[in-house]
Amino acid sequence: MTQSLAARMNRPRPIAFAVSLLLAWLLLALIAFALRRGPIQDDLSARASAAVRAVGGVHAQVRIEGREAVVTGRFPNAAAAEQARASAAVSGTTSARLGADVVIATEPARPLVLAVTGGVLTVTATVADRESRDALLAAVADAAGKAGKAEVRGRITIDPKVGEPSLAAAVQGVSGDHAVALRGSTVELTGRVADPAAGRRLEATSLDAARASVPGVTVQNHLAIPAPAGKPSYGGVGSGGAAGDGATEVLGAVRAALGEGGVTFPVSGATLSPAVRVRLDRVADVLRGGDLTVLVAGHTDATGPSTVNQALSVQRAEAVADYLAGRGVPRERLRAAGFGALEPVGDNGTRAGRAANRRVQIAAAPTS
Repeated sequence: MTQSLAARMNRPRPIAFAVSLLLAWLLLALIAFALRRGPIQDDLSARASAAVRAVGGVHAQVRIEGREAVVTGRFPNAAAAEQARASAAVSGTTSARLGADVVIATEPARPLVLAVTGGVLTVTATVADRESRDALLAAVADAAGKAGKAEVRGRITIDPKVGEPSLAAAVQGVSGDHAVALRGSTVELTGRVADPAAGRRLEATSLDAARASVPGVTVQNHLAIPAPAGKPSYGGVGSGGAAGDGATEVLGAVRAALGEGGVTFPVSGATLSPAVRVRLDRVADVLRGGDLTVLVAGHTDATGPSTVNQALSVQRAEAVADYLAGRGVPRERLRAAGFGALEPVGDNGTRAGRAANRRVQIAAAPTS
């Protein structure tokens, strides 16, 4: 090797050195990114999953592919799936999409009914799969234990086509014979509780439980509350005092309009007969002329299961209230409630007594 060649080889090479530094920096950056990628994706997945659960996606899962959120799971309808997808696009993701394995129910959720009668808690529901059935049974068993109920009855069927009802096991700790039913996006409370505080507690816990899977759920409170001894039995949905002079006059006119026949129904029926419609036309004339809010109270005889009687009594009350509203009585002044077979006026051991018990009565609604 000549002296000039050795001198050229020992000269500094700034370009090669800079390229080497750049490659080393890029290699270190790639290593650092690879080390951080797992925690970053875990954080995105956790935040996206929490956002989806917040809008009711309790059966949804979120995975992160790159920076894209992919939503999978089961949804009651296409709108719920799209809402979950939009919610999964949290800060840090570039986009969100529904996975190919998303399942959307082709039929709406069937009603979920939890009824408490004596020492028995009864559940009736249809769910989409075995996992949902097991979860519902576990929730109901837990509610029964906390409510001090000795027995759980009911039937839970599986139908993959239906949406998922809320696990509204909200009856724990509330005494009385009552039922909580989730129908679509409405929670219906029927039956009887011990006092106004128990009614408010049942309403609050039912709403909280239903909101876990049905955002925007509303409540229809048809609970009845027994009045103190010596007062009328209709204390329901709040506590009511004695009617004032004006209310007494209106209610007297209502009784006169109904006459001896009153508002009665056939066995298992909630349809208004022509004769009953004529009487209710006269009642509507009375109520339109004032501002009294009335309780339309439905009743049944004692034949059949209590849960069926409770639902039937509500149907009868609603039928009368709807008819009066159709005749010009403001609907907000008509409170429909069902009392099942809890308020008999006749002997359920006789045909005439049972016929008298299948009725609707109109009374002054509670004011506080």
